[in-house]
Amino acid sequence: MKLNKKKVDEGKVIADRIGLQEDTWGMVKSVASNEKSNNGKMLYIAKNTFKMFEDGILDFSNYFDKGENDVSARKMFFSGDDRKTLIAKDFGKFTNQVLVPAMGQNLADIQVKNPYEYRVLTEVSPLIMFMICNADVYKNGDFLNEETDPVEFRISKKIFSATATEVESERVFKEGLFENFFLKTEKGKDYYCTFRGERGVIEFVKTYFLPKKIASENVANAVESPLYKAMAKVNDLEKGILGTTHHLTNVAKSEQGKGGNPDQRLLNEVNQITTSAEKFIDLLSKNNSPIAQKGLLDLHLYILQKFEEPNFKEYMKSKTKAKLRFFPVINNQEFDITTGDFHKYVSNFK
Repeated sequence: MKLNKKKVDEGKVIADRIGLQEDTWGMVKSVASNEKSNNGKMLYIAKNTFKMFEDGILDFSNYFDKGENDVSARKMFFSGDDRKTLIAKDFGKFTNQVLVPAMGQNLADIQVKNPYEYRVLTEVSPLIMFMICNADVYKNGDFLNEETDPVEFRISKKIFSATATEVESERVFKEGLFENFFLKTEKGKDYYCTFRGERGVIEFVKTYFLPKKIASENVANAVESPLYKAMAKVNDLEKGILGTTHHLTNVAKSEQGKGGNPDQRLLNEVNQITTSAEKFIDLLSKNNSPIAQKGLLDLHLYILQKFEEPNFKEYMKSKTKAKLRFFPVINNQEFDITTGDFHKYVSNFK
């Protein structure tokens, strides 16, 4: 009887666990479904509010300081021909001074009595501002893809098109904006995305309103290639995988050559390092710039210096009894790179 009771208890525990799992998964699905629906609704809120702008319902006067003569929508985004940087405080100001009154609400009341509704307006405000800033692009109202679930917003390719009459800073801004957010394969195409997400429209819009950041990244991109950025990251002395690695796998002498896990681990490391080193050498060799060729020579000289260290000498002794010298020969004379300056020495022969 005791054995049967134990089986019954175990069965109940398993059943309870399964029930809890199913209930929790049901909640997850419900939240996900609501999230998809809400993503679409946020876009419809933006669409309707943009229509209110087109119909002249939005009042921008309270957005600006008293005494400001120009209270047009453009003034929110530009100072002369220069784009303004807009951040959370600016989106909040737009929500408080433009959107809340447009919804027939009082700011003090909505913040206290309807905090969730207020949050919705705050979250959608950057997109509404983006659409107003690009009213000429979105004036036809055809910018939602309602055939997807959730509904998607169209970031028009026209956003990145600079006209012949635009100032140079605008052209640079639009090129930089594209490079910051999109793939090269997406150039010249409309881009559809959800409201939220890593590449959602709200993330794009927040980037759009940071022109100075885009400009500074443009400057960096002019001298910092993707290869440079990737290598700088791995070489970082604090966080980089190469910058923080000071030793390969250490295999005890008694275990070397036995094919055990330490040997295999070290062999894997060496193979990858060798592959990378050969690739780097090929890249330097194929580039005809003196900068690249000097880098190739410096690398060669550095390797020759390492040939003079005990580990390599011991390795060569195990392979041959021949007397080996790896120093360069200049005009039939061997040059000791461990004590002399190779570049300075060869520059004397002109």
